[in-house]
Amino acid sequence: MTTFVDAALSQLRRLGLMQRPGVPDSMRDNSVPPSRDWIAWKPIPSTASDADLDDLEREAGLTFPPLYRDLLQYVHYVQLTETGIRFERHLPQEWGGRLRETYNQYCRDRIVDVGLLPFGSESLMDAGPVCFDTNHRTETGDCPVVFWDHEWIGTAKEVRPMFSSVAKMFECLTVAASNDLGFISHFDDDDPKLIPQKQKLLAEFLRCDPAGAGGPVRDYWTCWGVTPA
Repeated sequence: MTTFVDAALSQLRRLGLMQRPGVPDSMRDNSVPPSRDWIAWKPIPSTASDADLDDLEREAGLTFPPLYRDLLQYVHYVQLTETGIRFERHLPQEWGGRLRETYNQYCRDRIVDVGLLPFGSESLMDAGPVCFDTNHRTETGDCPVVFWDHEWIGTAKEVRPMFSSVAKMFECLTVAASNDLGFISHFDDDDPKLIPQKQKLLAEFLRCDPAGAGGPVRDYWTCWGVTPA
């Protein structure tokens, strides 16, 4: 998990994407001059306690996968790089309230109440929340990662898989965060010379999760214009 977060933050720095409005004072990076309302930010050690996380679990009626607890207690961040998943902001003082809003923002009776615990949103087609499927736990407490699609309520496509586990999700996303070329998609006006490199990176991404992204979920990850090499 820490490998992914560190890689994601490094990528944001390389791409010059660590500026946002409304940055808390404790996270401001004063070494970078502000640009109007856009303030440079930096990660800081997380203040999330075990008691804070336990309270959230009690309210949701679900328990976090261990790796997600680790993420929440690692650092505070404004954003992480997006590859299919847009993680919820994790800011001091407000992160708990933000997660509570996420749990109740959508159809709770079709998501949280049936064992799906949201932690972000699907970013390739804005389908809806990305969730931990707590109905299918391993002995270590890990579980699959799925997304809930508001366009398909009441059908077999309402809940769709993304990764076979939280651990595999972080492995795959580390590949994406370690490479600045967006390799999931390719459009008509993109440079065709980039296709071989995109194909190679997508293949590496899929190999990280043969039981999920590279297996049963392969169609989701390969429908955006890039076929893995």
